[in-house]
Amino acid sequence: MTHDGHSMLAFAIKWLPYGGGDEHLLPEFGLVPSAFYQRLQSVLIQRAFLGIEFATRQQLLEQCAVKLASATEPIRRERKGRRERKGIQIA
Repeated sequence: MTHDGHSMLAFAIKWLPYGGGDEHLLPEFGLVPSAFYQRLQSVLIQRAFLGIEFATRQQLLEQCAVKLASATEPIRRERKGRRERKGIQIA
């Protein structure tokens, strides 16, 4: 794992009990939350053994999924609104 991967993992574990520490991501890593959680999720999925407990890994994966889903929700609503304004049927 790269140094960045280790740093991201350590940060995520530290902030896991507090909801992620999203406000610190840009100054710490130069990443917006969606980019951070995409990269963290990739690190967690690609590595079979990271030296962390299984439960912690699962919690981090769940947090990534929640954060990424909430990041894309405004985009989905905006696209839906545009389609409705154009008169496109939405199933």
